[in-house]
Amino acid sequence: MNSMMCRFFGVTFILLYINCVVFSQINHWETALFADDNCRYTIPTNNTPIDWFTDTFDDNDWIEARGGVGYGDNDDRTITSPINSVFLRYKFEIVNVSEITRAILDADYDDGFVAYLNGQEIARGNIDEPFPNYAASANGLHEASLYQGFAPESYTLFEDDIMSLFRNGENVLAFQVHNFDGLNSTDLSSNFYLHLGITNSSQNYRPTPDWFDGVVQNFSSPLPIVRIFTTEEIVDEPKVFGRMEVVNHLDGSENQSFEEATGYSGPIAIEKRGQSSLGLFPKVGYGFETVDEDGMDIDTTILGFPAEEDWILSGPYSDKTMVRNVLAYHLAREAGAYSSRTKFIELIINDNYQGIYVFMEKIKRDKNRVDIANLKEEDIEGDELTGGYVFKIDKGEADWFSQFQLWNNNGFLSFQYVSPNRNNIQLQQRNYIRSYVDSFEMAIRAPDFHYEGKRYDEFIDLESFADHFILKELAKDVDAYRISSYYYKKKDSNGGKIYAGPAWDFNIAFGNIDYCEGADKSGWMYFRNCGPIPFWWFRLIDDQKFRDILKCRWNELTQGPFSIESINEFIDAQVEIIEPALDRNFEKWPVLNSYVWPNAVVTGSFESEIDYLKSWIADRHDWLEVNLPGTCIIQNTTDLSVLENKVKIFPNPFDSKIEIQIEDNLNLSDLQIFDALGRLVYQKALGDASTVVELNFLNAGMYQASFTTENGKRFSKKIIKIDQGQ
Repeated sequence: MNSMMCRFFGVTFILLYINCVVFSQINHWETALFADDNCRYTIPTNNTPIDWFTDTFDDNDWIEARGGVGYGDNDDRTITSPINSVFLRYKFEIVNVSEITRAILDADYDDGFVAYLNGQEIARGNIDEPFPNYAASANGLHEASLYQGFAPESYTLFEDDIMSLFRNGENVLAFQVHNFDGLNSTDLSSNFYLHLGITNSSQNYRPTPDWFDGVVQNFSSPLPIVRIFTTEEIVDEPKVFGRMEVVNHLDGSENQSFEEATGYSGPIAIEKRGQSSLGLFPKVGYGFETVDEDGMDIDTTILGFPAEEDWILSGPYSDKTMVRNVLAYHLAREAGAYSSRTKFIELIINDNYQGIYVFMEKIKRDKNRVDIANLKEEDIEGDELTGGYVFKIDKGEADWFSQFQLWNNNGFLSFQYVSPNRNNIQLQQRNYIRSYVDSFEMAIRAPDFHYEGKRYDEFIDLESFADHFILKELAKDVDAYRISSYYYKKKDSNGGKIYAGPAWDFNIAFGNIDYCEGADKSGWMYFRNCGPIPFWWFRLIDDQKFRDILKCRWNELTQGPFSIESINEFIDAQVEIIEPALDRNFEKWPVLNSYVWPNAVVTGSFESEIDYLKSWIADRHDWLEVNLPGTCIIQNTTDLSVLENKVKIFPNPFDSKIEIQIEDNLNLSDLQIFDALGRLVYQKALGDASTVVELNFLNAGMYQASFTTENGKRFSKKIIKIDQGQ
């Protein structure tokens, strides 16, 4: 058995470190220990002998009884009065260790526990102290699951562990279970099960309980399969250490649930994540970091994504289509902004199938994510101080408040640092970004939109704010503007403005919510009194310049990626991807026929959920087409032709690359290339008189090269890609 030393919140302890990459085939599962098997237990009032959990300890003085010792909740076989802790010892027989390739300990407990097999710790949950004494308290409240109809938490042992810990003949499992509130607690549960994965057809133990249906049997999937193993309960902070293995065949062949990893295989630090969803839904999300064997963060490429260390596993539960987030991020990228890359996967945690998840990037400053300057600790003056900030408006502890937080009488408007985070940002940096946002707010609040000689749009990038508005309103996201709203600021030497985005969290958008008129296909979300929406958005709509940009962007986007045809095509493509795994997912999470807060409708099938999503978007699209404010003035064709003539592209047609030459000091901010369906396929900042662009990754066909001038004018030139050698 391999192990690693980890220092976690000042406590050093041993964690089992999983290093198994080759699986022996499991023929079937049996149960060697049930919670109600006979055990010996003690309710200690002083410290127990230091060897109480070993297999050689003499427990004849302890009480013999049926297991499941505790009180409250009617899930105990041996009832006690209120106690702070209970120590238990079970003896069980193993016939042949060599026939066992995997073991699962199911722990149904209240509030914290530590488990030992033949004197070695194998699992713990909700308690950090090494070798806790009888008076130790759990970290917090933790409710047992089985009596509520949910499966218990699982902890997996692999072949290396089994060979070193188990023995033929008698074995001893020992547990200590602790309350959080001591004698004041209303319940304590100590229900434990040990299941064995047997490699042959022998029947030496007992059938598994009826609820033991989450263990993954062999299955094939076109989706990547992600397996995660831990020896600790995964909690909402702090992260616990474990291992992740990815099965992802690049040749298009099916991925097998128990085959050796073909992608990433290594250690991670993982925790639960989410806000409202974490307390509401049994299918939870996870955040994790890829780390080295010393627990240090390490950038890693996973599933073809650019190398980084911070990742998210999003588990759609209330979104029964599972595509809403993926769709929103796709639209944001097609509009030309960064948004988290996504990929559907099937997730297995400690041999328990978890269903379809969305593997995605965590929002952070990085050259392949929010690509702005890296603001370092020493950057406290000059141009270096002015950029590299990512901040957000969200739930949770505020880092600073808007100076006009009650200006629209709609609650407190607060901001949080993202990059640098509150633990790393320097005082000068705090003061700078707060002051900059204050100045923007002063300008946009002013009757003439000016503050200290600067118009408000000299502080922010209007086009990014227009795109943000269009996406949020198209989705009619009930959290829009007030929660999960990200912003970033570039250095003065790079324009110096605040940009809206990246887009985030659309699971309850696109008609999926039953409050705040979120399912109504008409009306404005920025105008709803659903929380402290920044007053900026009201003032932006008051500005004719912003309204006109908004209308032009809508017209442009709806001719391409925001058209109903393009949106439906994307949704259909996602359905095709996840369809082979739908039955497994909905067998694990049978939600199609039931109301899940905050569903606006319950259609009864996956197909009708997709139909509802498409229909809702189409109707919402129609309403915005009629009601979006502003006037998009088409530029004089003579002016456009002058601009077009100042830009030369050759060769055209081309087979691998093009050269763009810009004449007469024409200042173009960027190049965007769209395919025949209006999808953005390439984007690059421009600045030189001559730029070479490598495009050999494009398929043969016709494309539009779109250019933007410094004053916001746009024009396009047709380019044609041919196959090399033609």
